[in-house]
This record gives sequence, structure tokens and C-alpha cells, in this order.
Amino acid sequence: MKNTPIIQNILIALALFFLLGCDKDPSKPGYQGKPPKPEYYRIKMNEELKSYLWSKSGSYWIYKNTKTGDLDTHIVNNFYFDSILVKGDQLHTKHITIYYDYLSKSFYSTFIKRYFYEYSNYKSPNAESFNNGRNGITREGNGSINYPLYYPFVITSGPGTGNGSSYTTYIGMDSTLTIQGKIYHHVAKFDIDSDGVWSKTYPYTTTGSKYYWAKDVGLVKRTATHRDENWELIEYNIIK
Repeated sequence: MKNTPIIQNILIALALFFLLGCDKDPSKPGYQGKPPKPEYYRIKMNEELKSYLWSKSGSYWIYKNTKTGDLDTHIVNNFYFDSILVKGDQLHTKHITIYYDYLSKSFYSTFIKRYFYEYSNYKSPNAESFNNGRNGITREGNGSINYPLYYPFVITSGPGTGNGSSYTTYIGMDSTLTIQGKIYHHVAKFDIDSDGVWSKTYPYTTTGSKYYWAKDVGLVKRTATHRDENWELIEYNIIK
């Protein structure tokens, strides 16, 4: 057949057209783009945030109830700080690796006779906000509250942070605050609408409260929103 070379050339041209044309068009079905480049993020915990939380095992705080005169000692029995390596496990995040700092501690309350826990939030490459630079500190015990301390300190017009049933809002910073005759510096104040760790009884009765966190000390005061009752720090020892 005299036309065989011509037909072969036409077939080859058509094959090249579909091979080169379709594969380069992202709108065509079956298009395969290049895999994304690997991304690595080192997320360190801010040193100022550490100064509000850092207290190793053996540290303690003694609080006095200004209404009843009761005393409550919080003693740290476990402290943990490390960096955690996490890789994305979803198709659009498998190229992302993060290495972030994590802090947690537990302490015992001699008044409520229950352990409490404070820990920074986990970070996941699958979450779009993993690299937003913010750290939430959750406090749990008899019930739980989410994020009694959120860093960096930002006053927002929204309902604050939390899990939907409990909200925490940063309300400002006192350069100094005097409690029980002692002066504390750089005291961050937070308003909590429903604080499940306030009550000694279980099941607990929640109430609103305000928390006062002092730099290089920790929690120095807690105030009940709807009744005249405060827990104020009278003595402490921080092990760094």
C-alpha cells in the first residue's frame, strides 16, 4: 500500500498531539501535576510564654481564700517539655513536616484533693493554622476549661477562645499588681465565662471567673465572677 507511510505519520502526529496536549492541560481528566516541594517548619515556644508556665516538679504555690480563710497548696508532681516531629497524613499535607515545642505539667490541689493538668496545644500539619504562632494553654481538673492562657496576648472583639462551652478572653495586662502585700509584675488577666475547676464538689457547679497570671511566677489570683470570693497567692517556690 503506497499510502501506508502517510497513514503512519498521521497516526504518530495524532498520538503526539494527545500525549503532549492533554497531559499539559490541568483542566483535562487524568492530568498529573508535579508533587509539591517538601516543607519543613521549626516552631519554637516563645520564651515569654515559657516564663508564665515554666515550673518543674517540686514547685509549689500556696493560695488563701479571702472569704473563708481556707488554704490550698498546688504542688507540681510532673513536668514535661520536648519537641515533637509530626508529618502530614492527608494527601495535600504529606509534603509538610513540623517540629514544635510541647509543654505539659500536672499538680495536686490539697484543698480540692484532685490533680490538675496544664498543657500547650498540639499542632498538626493537617490544620491550616498550625503555623499561626499562637499557643493555647489548657487547664483541666474537676471538669475542664480550655485555654485559660492564650499567647500572644491579643484582645479581640469576638467571644474569645475555647471549646464552645467555655470561653477565655484576654482582658489586659497590669504592669504591677499587689496581692497579699507582695508586688507582681507583668500580670496577664483572663476572663472565663464557665470555669469547671472552681468548685470542690463533683459534679461541679460552674461559675465565671478571672485568672491572673504573673510572669516568672504563674497563677497568682483567681476571682469568682458572681460571688465575693478570691484565691490569692501567699507563698510560692518555683523550680526552673
